[in-house]
Amino acid sequence: MPEAEGVTVIPDLSGDDRVRVFRSFFAAEGEFDGMEVDAYAVITDRYVVVLDTLLRPEDAAAMMQEERVHEALVGRQALVVNSHADWDHSWGNAYFTGAQAAPILAHDYCRTRLLSDEAKAELADYRQRYPIFASVALVPPTITFKQPLTIHGGDLTIELLPAPGHHADHIAAWLPELRLLLAFDAVEYPIPGLEGPAGVRPMFDTLERLQALQALRVLCSHGNSSSPTLIDENLAYLREIERRSRALLASSRPTTEELEHASQLIDYPLDVVVPPDAAVDRTYYTWAHEHNIRSIIGWLMKQGIENKEA
Repeated sequence: MPEAEGVTVIPDLSGDDRVRVFRSFFAAEGEFDGMEVDAYAVITDRYVVVLDTLLRPEDAAAMMQEERVHEALVGRQALVVNSHADWDHSWGNAYFTGAQAAPILAHDYCRTRLLSDEAKAELADYRQRYPIFASVALVPPTITFKQPLTIHGGDLTIELLPAPGHHADHIAAWLPELRLLLAFDAVEYPIPGLEGPAGVRPMFDTLERLQALQALRVLCSHGNSSSPTLIDENLAYLREIERRSRALLASSRPTTEELEHASQLIDYPLDVVVPPDAAVDRTYYTWAHEHNIRSIIGWLMKQGIENKEA
């Protein structure tokens, strides 16, 4: 049966008490072993900025009712940021309506995604299968942007930076005073996830831009890591897939059936990337690894492998 374990505070991960880290856990038997997703509340002189709203309004409520955040709301405006429209990052938005109404900021395409027929169908499917999503409503952002947007909080600055690759609407948040990067799903332990062939080049560019920030800490939505070297590791992993895929395509074109087992085609099984004893959801990351390889092979085939520097 699906199980929601609620929201917990993860102390010390951010390195600063003003950046509160919250974690929600969700498991669905037969689908994945158990998914953890993190969201954040940044307490500045002027604002309490909630970055992602987790899986459902109850999760967002738990974040806002946490003692440190609840006390900080006195005399401060609440602002909400969606890193992107994926269900585990934005389905708590409905909490910030009515009596708890607050501006919701996101990339312009995040609004498009949340208002789409695909999002409605996904929610209907999850509601049918999992009772814990009964209270979820698709609430789109109220303030959108396409270029970088800065929140000036007084003591802390939050720069919202487009960071596509995982999805076209994906953003990251940079706190320069702390040299802290909230990478959300642009960076992930053990491996990142590509949107598809169209996301390959944007993801390479995003990871290189995030590297250039030289963060002291990098927090991601999945993986319980604060290491800045995770950006380097994610980029090296994708570049290795690219290298092996170029070698494959130099001599053959795989069929659709062969691509079902893409890791075999380039001799790059998940166990080479992620140690077999690593405490990760191997069901999900096996799928993600195969999807990443198919995405990069598809990207190379579309552009033509003769473009060696693409």
